[in-house]
Parts: sequence; structure tokens; C-alpha cells
Amino acid sequence: MSVRKFLISRLFLKNLLLAVSIVLILSWITMFFLSIYTNRGKVILMPDFAGLTISQVERIADNKDLHVVVRDSVYRPNIVSGTILSQNPLAGHKIKPGRTIYLSVSSSFPEKTEVPKLTDVSLRQARVLLESKGFAFGAVEYRPSEFEGLVLDQKHNGQSIRPGTKLDNGSTIDLVVGGRGIGTETTVPNLTGLTLIQAKEQIFGKLLTMGSVIFDASVQTSQDSLKAVIWKQLPVADSTKYVSTGSSIDLWLKNERKDTINSIQQ
Repeated sequence: MSVRKFLISRLFLKNLLLAVSIVLILSWITMFFLSIYTNRGKVILMPDFAGLTISQVERIADNKDLHVVVRDSVYRPNIVSGTILSQNPLAGHKIKPGRTIYLSVSSSFPEKTEVPKLTDVSLRQARVLLESKGFAFGAVEYRPSEFEGLVLDQKHNGQSIRPGTKLDNGSTIDLVVGGRGIGTETTVPNLTGLTLIQAKEQIFGKLLTMGSVIFDASVQTSQDSLKAVIWKQLPVADSTKYVSTGSSIDLWLKNERKDTINSIQQ
């Protein structure tokens, strides 16, 4: 039998139809079980675990068919041990049931971390490096120098500290920064409505320093502190009044969203 006759024979067409049917059936079965395995079409909103304890998170996770894994622990002063600091995925993201959530929690005791070398870099670079190592960014002292804007010294508790020295994670490091304009005067910027991070940029840009930072009762978690905005400052903003460079500004912050919710409820 020639190839042409075989390709149009009833036996070949019957076997071809059977093979196509088997492939289609197997494909359908695979897709069906795959949709079941991946919970196709089922999504939930990622809950906000910040500020909760591990036991509270586990109860919520069980109810929502989620798995939680503590990825690391970080010491944060003034935060209760065992409190959730951060999570991945972030709160509000759409996720599928059965998803694993990775958590960072506050630890009871700080770990020892080497202090990085912060001199001879810009203030911005030094701050990023400090915070990436888990240290707190403290006060900024300006000193007359031809190296304007560069960090001249790094201090802890008022004493110069050498790079490589091990301190508790979360310790505060103060910086001495050079400035040609030291001894002159500058105006106080208006910081109302800014977050603490935004305010720092303006304060340091004016060759001023951070004073006291006071959060009101609406700020309860670390995420709240990032969202909180300034509602009061001392000295007050005044474009006609001058203060000495290096002067400190005290800040009061609150969480506007919570204030708004409370006022509506009242």
C-alpha cells in the first residue's frame, strides 16, 4: 500500500482521531487538576500583621489558610519583643490561599553589629549606610571645614567611634559634618504635613539638626511612624526670622488617617 493510500485509509483516520481525543482528554484533566491545585479564581487580601504577636498572626493565618514563616528577628528599642515589624507580601496585596508569608519580628536582645566607616562620604550616603546596617540615625553636628557636606566624624554617646567597633543593633550614631557656612544663620523651613523622612531632607539641607521627635497616641506601630506627618514644630517656620546653623528643630507627628477615622466615629 502506498503512503498516500495509507494516509487516507479508514484505519489511519480512526487511529488519528483516537490519538487526538486522548490528547484533548488528558489536557482537560491536567488543566482541571492544575486549577484545583493553584486555587484558580480564589484570591484574598493580604492582612496587615504589623504590630501583632506571633500567636495572633498564627490564628489569623489559620483562618485564611495561609502559612507564616519567621524569616529574621531584629532588635528595635521601645518595641515589644515578638511583635511583627514587617511582612512579605505587604498588606493589601491580592494573594492565593495556601501562600507562605515571611515575617520579621522584634527580638528581646539586640545583636552586635560592626559600625561601618562613615567618614569622607556625604551625609545622605552615611545615613543610607547606617540604616542598612540596622543602626539609628542620630543627631548631626556641623563643624567648619573646607570639605562641605562630608562626614568628618562618627560618634556614639558623645564619643568618637572607630569603624569596625561592635555595637548593639539599633544603637544611635551621631555624625559630624563639614560646612563652610557654619557660624552663619539660616531660616526655619515649614515642615507641617511632611513625613519624618521628608522633614530630615529639608532640615539637613538648611544645615539644621533634628531635635526631639514626639509621636502622639495615633502612632502605634512602626508602619504608623512611617506614615505619620508633622503637625507641630519648634521653632515655628518663619521666612523672616533667622537662627544659627546647627540649631535643632523639635517635631510632633500624628497619623492623620487614624485621626480622621476617630473623628468620624465620634
